[in-house]
Amino acid sequence: MDADIAVIGVGSMGSFALCELASMGVNVIGFERYAPGHDRGAGHGESRIFRTAYGEGTDYVPFLQQARDLWKHLESMTGIDIYTETGGMMIGRPNDGFLEEVLMSAEAYNLPHQVLDAEEARGRFPQHRFDNEDIVFLDPLAGVLRPELAIQAASTLATEKGARLYCGCPITALEPHSAGVTIHCEGEKFHVGHVVISAGAWTSRLLPQLSLPVWVERQIMFWYPAGNPREFVPDRFPISIRITDGDAWYALPTLDGKTVKVALHTEGERVDPDTIDRAIHTKDSELLSQFAQKYIPDLDSEPEKGKVCMYTNTPDNDFVLGSVSGVPHVTLLGPMGGHGFKFAPIMGKLAAEVATGISPSLAIDLFSPDRLIGVK
Repeated sequence: MDADIAVIGVGSMGSFALCELASMGVNVIGFERYAPGHDRGAGHGESRIFRTAYGEGTDYVPFLQQARDLWKHLESMTGIDIYTETGGMMIGRPNDGFLEEVLMSAEAYNLPHQVLDAEEARGRFPQHRFDNEDIVFLDPLAGVLRPELAIQAASTLATEKGARLYCGCPITALEPHSAGVTIHCEGEKFHVGHVVISAGAWTSRLLPQLSLPVWVERQIMFWYPAGNPREFVPDRFPISIRITDGDAWYALPTLDGKTVKVALHTEGERVDPDTIDRAIHTKDSELLSQFAQKYIPDLDSEPEKGKVCMYTNTPDNDFVLGSVSGVPHVTLLGPMGGHGFKFAPIMGKLAAEVATGISPSLAIDLFSPDRLIGVK
């Protein structure tokens, strides 16, 4: 036996699963087709949003509360600046379903928050333009995560605690059987007792027998130069999510002192993860530039740069985490439906608990892989 447990995919979720397993004293190995912190999947982009009041579902709040503590723990363990609390703004109409869910989640869990009308928001956040009908939900616990640094920090900490990590090693096949799992990696075979699959967009290729009803979308992040960058630093420009004409888009404070990251969170082109178009085209930013010019007018009309990433979606937009009926010695950790990065440390911890037979510290029934089997 080469290891007790293997983690397949050492990215957003897998790096934390690997670290947690190593911290538990498990004989664990990790396989990563590129290198931790790469830009070919979903866990990159220089900055990502963290928030606690959650428009995607009230059930997610306990996971976010624990994730926040774990992000801070990773910083204390590594001395790396990964998480900055800037506060956050959710902007839209009072009857918007997303904002209604955000408010419900805050009230259900007694989360600190404020709700401003448009006039109050104009006085506090002059970088933005607000429609008269807008309300602004303020989440003081929201902030910015640095994804590449986070993944690199977690995977490095894992190796320091005894994990072995194989990079540049794409997995060509997995064979679950009664005694464990055989892993095929570029002509080599590894025999382990259990695998945690956290391969994101490549999950279905590793377990084709499940016919998981997931799909991959091309998404693009853009960076717009600011006329007065000092107005967009983290302590003056909170993260923001805005619902505009049915589209959701977001902005984060400048980290380079020049540009502001802005992106749409909306349905993208369905793609193959191995042949995805990673070039940036003029049409990619047209709608986003219109929104940005109207609502954050100090930004340039055209982005300075863009970066492609991928969402791997589920039919109900909920995560996938747990064991799979009929497939022995396998724990699925993802896909995460395009909104999972902020949860990475708690999801990694829960996957490690499942893989080692420990009762999960939070209820994960909502994420059961079995709910997707047979779904078209």
